[in-house]
Amino acid sequence: MQTTKYRGILLDGRAVELTVSGSRITGSTPIDATASLPRLLPALVDIQQNGALTFAFNNITEESAPQLHKIAAHLKKNCVGRVLATFTTTDYPRLERAAAALNKIFKADQELETLFAGIFHEGVFISPDKGWRGGHCPEFILAPDYERFSRLNELSGHRVKVVNVAPETEGGLDFVRKAASSGVRVALGHCHPDAATIHKAADCGATLITHFANGSAPEIHRFNNPFWGFLDEERLAPGLVGDGFHLPPEVVRTVIRCKGEDNCFMVSDANIYSGCAPGLYHRIGGLDCVIEENGFIHVAGQEILAGAYFQQNRSVSFLTETCGVAFASAWKMCSVIPAKLAGIELPMLNPGEEATFVVYPDQGEPQLIFRGEK
Repeated sequence: MQTTKYRGILLDGRAVELTVSGSRITGSTPIDATASLPRLLPALVDIQQNGALTFAFNNITEESAPQLHKIAAHLKKNCVGRVLATFTTTDYPRLERAAAALNKIFKADQELETLFAGIFHEGVFISPDKGWRGGHCPEFILAPDYERFSRLNELSGHRVKVVNVAPETEGGLDFVRKAASSGVRVALGHCHPDAATIHKAADCGATLITHFANGSAPEIHRFNNPFWGFLDEERLAPGLVGDGFHLPPEVVRTVIRCKGEDNCFMVSDANIYSGCAPGLYHRIGGLDCVIEENGFIHVAGQEILAGAYFQQNRSVSFLTETCGVAFASAWKMCSVIPAKLAGIELPMLNPGEEATFVVYPDQGEPQLIFRGEK
């Protein structure tokens, strides 16, 4: 079994030498800190990732393992070591087939099962109203249906970690209560409930906000909109898209001040065409989208955003370079915090744990060590 040693500074400031044997960390020895040492960091965690390189998780079949490995390589290149495969809005039988296919593929492939820590069921049970539904195709939007969702989750091998719902829709609060009671995290997004409904949703067990301030109409009432209620409800942790297009820095800074750094997390919201060349693209179950030269993705002919081009590492640079957030705090919001809030097990660079971490030098490109492999 090959043994490799890594020297660097941990997220808490300690300097160590890690010993990696196979896929595990087998030792950690304190060393003197020097300016030349790289950082050794927990892997990035993205709980809202819709696909990449033309492939959508909505469209998975039992023959999709090669495409999943291509996405996995793309994610690992961007230092993402844990991700939730996100289901957006499409024909529900398609999602049920995708859930069953994912379960079968992951059972047979340890690498993919490790990287893809579960499913985020974002779509379908959202607001059907224009603007609030975002780029989701309205013909496939359904009223919240817990029994149907539960069957999909069973087909997936109970891999759904987070489910999104519009609580103001008929049956929405009952859905929140049942899903939260089953152990699935409930997020509110692509919705426009009033403040009272937001508080009731938190009473029922909702804990997350899906891409705060996005998935909304471009023009809203100055007071009668969900964002004040979201900020006011301390039990809800907001997800923030950190590509630099979805949110201006002053909004991000304000949300962080309101909620606290430990209760905010970043997501990529990566579009299925993330990593592709600029141009016009067709989305299964979604509206056509355009990738501009600068990486801005929007619904064709509209200003409505259609996911993002960049992966979660973009969120780190956005927080530090544009929003003025300290590096350690920014990394936590892109790694440790989303893992905790979504119930994902994340290796923290301790002896006995899986050897998945990021080597982050002052000069040069960061590199993900995934299960002991470069």
